[in-house]
Amino acid sequence: MSDDAVKRPGSADPDDMLTLITEVGEALNSSSYPVPLTQQVLHEICTTYDYDATTEVFATYIIALDRQRGRTAMANSTTPYRFDQIADTETLVHRLRREPIPVPDALHKLRAIAAAPPPIHPLVRIAGYMLMALGFAMCFRMSPLASVAAVVLSIPIAAVLLWSGTKPAITALMPVLLTFLAALPIALWSVHGGFDDPVRLAVIPVVTLIPGAALTTALIELTTGDMIAGSTRLVSALIVLLSMAFGFALALDVAGLTSVHLQDLTSEQAPSWVLWLAGPVFAVGNTLYFCTPQRLWVWTIGLTFGTFWLNNVTQLVILPAFAGGIALGVTLLVAWVVSDRAKGHPSALVMYLPPFWLMVPGSMGFVAISGVITEDRELSGLGTNAALSLLSMAICMMIATVLAPLVIRLLNSWRPRP
Repeated sequence: MSDDAVKRPGSADPDDMLTLITEVGEALNSSSYPVPLTQQVLHEICTTYDYDATTEVFATYIIALDRQRGRTAMANSTTPYRFDQIADTETLVHRLRREPIPVPDALHKLRAIAAAPPPIHPLVRIAGYMLMALGFAMCFRMSPLASVAAVVLSIPIAAVLLWSGTKPAITALMPVLLTFLAALPIALWSVHGGFDDPVRLAVIPVVTLIPGAALTTALIELTTGDMIAGSTRLVSALIVLLSMAFGFALALDVAGLTSVHLQDLTSEQAPSWVLWLAGPVFAVGNTLYFCTPQRLWVWTIGLTFGTFWLNNVTQLVILPAFAGGIALGVTLLVAWVVSDRAKGHPSALVMYLPPFWLMVPGSMGFVAISGVITEDRELSGLGTNAALSLLSMAICMMIATVLAPLVIRLLNSWRPRP
């Protein structure tokens, strides 16, 4: 929270300025920004406009207070932004932090970003979702038959997600419903066809619903002292995980599948060379489904591929949980530097999120909770590794965020930005 004396900017209406601060916070919340970073951005914008306000940022809403005039503004963010919206938001925020553009123009741009339709056709986005499923299957080295099943199951899941995205009233039901619908045919296959890895295969088609990012963001907020935002985000993410595990367990019960058929990884794995394709395939699918601007494609695919292999190489010398944290911390630092140095200031968050999701920090939690519900000790034991991985990622991301300004200043002292 920033709490300073209020000064009126030269040509900006105080009410419009308060609205701008609130709507910027709303846009950043919808872009998955952690609360500490959102507060820092709002403070910098207030400084640019010579207008300071008291702000309270929470996981899904923001309150801004003009103490001198006794005015308050509030906004609630309910729908996550696509990547094209996140990129446009960061571009606008980058300008607002450096120059006081007219407030009505800034408000118009913010509202246009929020209302922008997807720039990619739904059929192409569904194809992207299929590629994401294939990329995840390659990460797990699923058998060719299981990989095909994951891709086929992802088609109706993607179609329902795109349809439900315009209907907020039923969005909350999607995690449990889609997990059940994805797991039921897989459980029946496992019972009647002998497939021995229904847990991993069931999670692949619905992996975008797993709140791995929310869990990690919650840990960052809790660690930095934002207890209310962190606690509410953590509880919300855990509820989603529990509901998905419930849908999976219900599918197992309907199909008559017992815990003896469950295990962490399948015994029949694809050749190791598929790992070379996992990152690029997933990244291309991610760019299509989430409507990543084309100017960011090369950066996104490159960082995703690099993160995946940095993680694999680091695992040779330290525990996988720590390796994942280091890989993501390095990637975030690189994304911040690229955003500052590259022409057009590409969105750091858009470049970073696909590598983050490829590391699947939430899938282990889903598998672990599924093991608890189905009384499978091997699966439930993964919960400790999942918690350690999330904490490692959160700490390394915070370190990268602290180091980024120092590294950028050092680079700028050597060579001016283009």
